[in-house]
Amino acid sequence: MVDSALQLTMSRLTAANERERGTVARLIQRMVLAGTVVALALSSATVAKADLLPGLLGGNCGSTSRVFSPWGDLGSYYFASNGGFESGANGWSLPRGAGVVAENEPFFVHGSRDRYSLSVPAGATVTTPSLCYGVLYPTSRLFARSTTGENGTIRVRVQVRSLLGLLTVLDLGTLSVGPDWSPTPVHLQLGAALAALVGAKTMQVQFIPSTGVLIDDLYVDPLLQKG
Repeated sequence: MVDSALQLTMSRLTAANERERGTVARLIQRMVLAGTVVALALSSATVAKADLLPGLLGGNCGSTSRVFSPWGDLGSYYFASNGGFESGANGWSLPRGAGVVAENEPFFVHGSRDRYSLSVPAGATVTTPSLCYGVLYPTSRLFARSTTGENGTIRVRVQVRSLLGLLTVLDLGTLSVGPDWSPTPVHLQLGAALAALVGAKTMQVQFIPSTGVLIDDLYVDPLLQKG
């Protein structure tokens, strides 16, 4: 009886060890696969080696400031290219019905002389210019209000193109928007940041509102540094 119990215990321990070894083996296989993908991306890249690491990590995106500190966000953000639409829709991809209008967000965080924002109808998709990007630049934020007097949401997607030319679209969820101008919640591009590890070199953000909205002053936060 004791021998049978001992054998059963040993059998269970052996099975548990086998499962643990299998888990570790699968993890190692995934790490090796990821390393192989990275190696292929790096070896196949046409950019100069001196420019490769900065391109992956991000940097040199311009000066930063704590533009959202009045709302309790102490992150240092850089201003996205034509993020305030003072140059019209230059660099942005707009569908029919979307366009620049003469209404600025009322806080004038980018400049006291700014006058414009972007009007986007419900269900339309607008796409930003290419953003300075890398694994150290994983989040962005902007100002928005609905134009219908009702609350709504803005779906956020990120397009990343690898050094090998492969395009990936990542769905990052939704942001809440109300009838009054306010900063949107912070939205993370962590999926895009992970994509950068296997050779992403450009990023564009897409906004798809559930209701008509105005958007203005798009910023990107390097490193998510607070305090």
